[in-house]
Amino acid sequence: MIIAKKNIFYWSPFTSNVATIRSVINSAFAINKYSENKYTSYILDAVDEWNNFSSELSNKNLKVIKLNKRSIFHNFKKEGFLRSRIAYFYIFLKSIFPLHTLLKNTKPTFLIIHLITSLPLFLFIIQNYETKLILRISGLPKMTFLRKILWKLAVKKIYKITCPTVDTYNDLSKFDFLKEKLIVLRDPIINSADIQQTIKKQVNIKDKVDDILSKKEFFLSIGRFTKQKNFIFYLKSIPQILGLNKNLYFVFIGQGDNEKLFYKIAKDLQILDRIIVIKNTDNVHYFMKKSKCLVLTSLWEDPGFVLVEAGYNNCQVISSNCPNGPKEIISNDGGYLFSSNNNESLVKTINDFMNDSSENKLFKKITLKKRIKNFTIFQHSKVLKKILEVN
Repeated sequence: MIIAKKNIFYWSPFTSNVATIRSVINSAFAINKYSENKYTSYILDAVDEWNNFSSELSNKNLKVIKLNKRSIFHNFKKEGFLRSRIAYFYIFLKSIFPLHTLLKNTKPTFLIIHLITSLPLFLFIIQNYETKLILRISGLPKMTFLRKILWKLAVKKIYKITCPTVDTYNDLSKFDFLKEKLIVLRDPIINSADIQQTIKKQVNIKDKVDDILSKKEFFLSIGRFTKQKNFIFYLKSIPQILGLNKNLYFVFIGQGDNEKLFYKIAKDLQILDRIIVIKNTDNVHYFMKKSKCLVLTSLWEDPGFVLVEAGYNNCQVISSNCPNGPKEIISNDGGYLFSSNNNESLVKTINDFMNDSSENKLFKKITLKKRIKNFTIFQHSKVLKKILEVN
């Protein structure tokens, strides 16, 4: 294997289909595209988790380095807290020696880490490498005793800590031992060429559903059926929302651990006939362009990929004012914010949206459209290149 003189390794093993995957792909692609051949990006595949993306990575000329020749990662289920923890430890144990060997032998210029960061942090604590470590921290992880110790031990070995939002930067700045390492690097969510290709894709849905989407007004929500996305809270508010507009439908795109509970509550509330669930689609843009608005009810984000994608598609946005991201992306002049996990605030905000003037709605769309330019792959590459310019 021939490794470029200045190269970047991306470490981001995942156990479920999270938005960070898109961020890693777009970041690696962006630095290859806009770095004037100064850098070459490699994605590290710990346990074959990147197999399902091999075609896309190949089309983007992104190189993959497999740390393990054999893996049973795809043979066991990873849903639920316990199973995800088992998958986490499997990745850790399976990859610790291959990753160490790779870093020692190839001496990459940079290692950028997104997910399961404890493994490379542990290695950098106990070993000395000629590689500069860049740690991405999204949200404010719970500062447990063990995490604080790990970060304090590792911080001397960390070159930079990137934050996807200003709020995260401010939160982490409260820890003096991290402050001088911090820098805001927004996620590369918008790749216009990719989005235009995706928009052209055929959307396969039942005729009855397509008829509803084409002829009826609907609110759209996108995300995994997990505690974070807070769909159960949203469901419990729908009867009141239907009191504002009895003709509304509610479309959810996603799947996850809370699906059974989701359907049970929808049935108990007698709103199943107003709920449409689409488990998988490669083209969320199709639904955004048709929806009355996107509703994000998350308990936390950072930054909230769907908000940026909604702005790209001129889709109105109603979002919880959760940490971190929504306030920064949409504020009150780019969309409609409600108090996180507050039923009364959500219903009031939706009522305000429904009764708002068309002029003000247009103003909010234009404002959001301008704001999402901070999340393009080009803008990301400009900031990342400055980070990579080592003195």
